[in-house]
Amino acid sequence: MATDPRQRYPRPTIACWDSGSRDMSDLEAPETHDSLEGITPPVMTLRVEGHLEERKFLANAVREKQLHHGLIFEGERGVGKATIAFHLANLLLTGDGGSVGHDLPSPDVNASGFRQIVQGSHPGLLYLSRPRNEQKTGYKSAITIDEIRRVQRFFSMTAAQNDAYRVVVIDPVNDLNRNAANALLKLLEEPPARAVFILIAHGTGGLLPTIRSRCQILKFAPLSDVDVGTIVRRQLGNVENAQADRTAALGGGSARRALVFARFGGLELMEALRTYLDTPLPDPRKGHKLAEIAATRGSDIHRDILRELLLERLHAEAMSAARRGNLPAAEAVAGADIAFQERMRLADAFNLDRKQEFLTLLSDIHDILRSARAA
Repeated sequence: MATDPRQRYPRPTIACWDSGSRDMSDLEAPETHDSLEGITPPVMTLRVEGHLEERKFLANAVREKQLHHGLIFEGERGVGKATIAFHLANLLLTGDGGSVGHDLPSPDVNASGFRQIVQGSHPGLLYLSRPRNEQKTGYKSAITIDEIRRVQRFFSMTAAQNDAYRVVVIDPVNDLNRNAANALLKLLEEPPARAVFILIAHGTGGLLPTIRSRCQILKFAPLSDVDVGTIVRRQLGNVENAQADRTAALGGGSARRALVFARFGGLELMEALRTYLDTPLPDPRKGHKLAEIAATRGSDIHRDILRELLLERLHAEAMSAARRGNLPAAEAVAGADIAFQERMRLADAFNLDRKQEFLTLLSDIHDILRSARAA
C-alpha cells in the first residue's frame, strides 16, 4: 500500500489542466518535504477554488501599489495558501501589476518567467521550506537559520532594478526554529527595497508575536465541500462523483487532506485505527501492523495520516466528555492531546525508533480513550 512520496513531482500532461493549450509536460518542479506523488504541486496549479475576497484584496493592493512588504497567509493546511502565494509571486515577477483586474490572474504557462518559477530558477523568487537532511535521508524537522541566511544572500545578490520585486515565500513559517525566526524578524523590521515576504502559516500557533505584528495577516477559511470536490475531481480525473463527494467531506475543508485520503489509503487506515481503538483490549497484531506502516522509511505520508487521525480521535473524545458534563475526563484527554503532539515533535527531532515510538503512542492513546469512556 505504501508509496514513496519523496521523489520529484510528476510531469503533468494536458489532462491535468483546463485546456489543451496548457501543456506543461516538459516542466518539472523541485521536490519539497511535503510533496505528494501524483498530485500537482501548488507552484504548478493554475486554478484556485475559493478565497475570492482574499484574491481580490491582493489584486487591488498590487494594482494600487499598496502591497505590504510582509504578508502572512494564515489558515489550515491544504486550503490553497501556497497556490495563491505562487499566483501572487507570478503577478509580481512576470505580470503588469498596474493593469491587473479584480482577481489574481492565472499564470501564463507559456511565459518564461512562469517556467522559471516552477523550476525554482527565477532570479526574483526565493522559496524556502524544510531543507534536506544532508546526513540522512529525508528532510530536517525545522527551517534553520542557514535558510534565513540564504534570504540575506538573495537580497545582496539581486538588487532592485527597474522597480522589480524580490519575493520570498516561506512554507510554512511555523517550521522556523527560534534562531531562524529571530533572524527573519530582523529582515522584516528593515526590509530591503521592493521586497515582499509571503509567510504561509498553518494555523495560528508557532509564530512569534513580533513577526505577526510586522506583517499584514490574511486569514484563509476552510474550503467548502463543493470546492474540495472540484479539486479532487480535477486532480484524480477518473474518480466517481459519489467517491469524490465522500472524500471531500472527509477533507474537512482541506483539499490536501482529501487528496491524501483518496490517493494514499487514508480511508483504509481510518478504519484499521478505529477497529484497534474501539476494542476493550487492543489486538497486538493489529497494533504492530499499524506501527509497521507508520515506520516505513520513505513513506512519511502514512505516518502523518495515522498521527493526524489519532489526534483527531483525542479531540473528538475530549469534546464528547465535555458534552456529557464529565469535565475531569475532558481535561485529561485534552491534556494528553497536547502532550502527544510534543512527543511527536521530539520523536522527529531526535530521530527516535519510528515503530517503537508509534507503538507506544498507540497503546497510550488506547488506554486514555478507554479510561475516558469508562469515567
